[in-house]
Amino acid sequence: MLELRLGVEDLARVRIIDTLGMAFETHMAWGRLGEQRRDALTEWRRTIRYRLRRVSASHPVTEPAASLVETLTSPLPPDTDTFHTVAVEPFWDRIQRLLKAERDAAGRAMLAGGMEQVLNSRHDAIRWDAPVLRVDTAQPSRRSSPGGRGVTLVPSLFAPHPLLIDDRMGWPGLPILVYDFTPDAETAASLWQGGEGESALHALLGRTRADVLAALRETRSTGQVADRVRISSPSASKHLTVLRRAGFVTTERQQNQAVHSLTPLGETILG
Repeated sequence: MLELRLGVEDLARVRIIDTLGMAFETHMAWGRLGEQRRDALTEWRRTIRYRLRRVSASHPVTEPAASLVETLTSPLPPDTDTFHTVAVEPFWDRIQRLLKAERDAAGRAMLAGGMEQVLNSRHDAIRWDAPVLRVDTAQPSRRSSPGGRGVTLVPSLFAPHPLLIDDRMGWPGLPILVYDFTPDAETAASLWQGGEGESALHALLGRTRADVLAALRETRSTGQVADRVRISSPSASKHLTVLRRAGFVTTERQQNQAVHSLTPLGETILG
């Protein structure tokens, strides 16, 4: 049991954000893949195990090299991270929308009942009994205080349990309390669906061109797109030109290189 003593200044500085980023969720997801249970991630595990078996021969899958704290300084895993590319990135837009909805729900709880309601409504293992916030978690039991700096609350789809990230873990920033957010069955099912949509997109654009479009879920240069899709730069440039003429992609020059982003139409096509 963690006991976090929150003073008046701490309560005034409680922040609620939607996510710690794709790198953090990828790190958490690695630990959830091997679990044998039926929950909101069951369909995700089945899908990802199958996909990893298909790509592992040519692109080895390795455990994340960075520590949990190190991931907080990197918004994205490296492009060479096969697990991230297969297991998290294809679903990231949906995951982010889910976590933003949870953040918004926490904001409404604050407006309705103040910080007490927020702290007592986000997770069954988190309870506020002024002035102590008790967190039932797998971390070693201890008592701590932010010392007036406040706490950042953040939901996570892949975290297995509530997690306090602070100076005890080597984190130099404000204390972060991550709590695992479990969507209902219908929402969970919609997160991992997409096989039919992906097949339709491949049929419409061709597999390689559809993969080039999907690579632009994050803004990238021509060379970065080529590396992600594993095609030559000239080939990537040709596909990007077609996608730009179709209105799916926009391109601008930055420091003598072409940088590409999705247009609103491109985002809609990807879903």
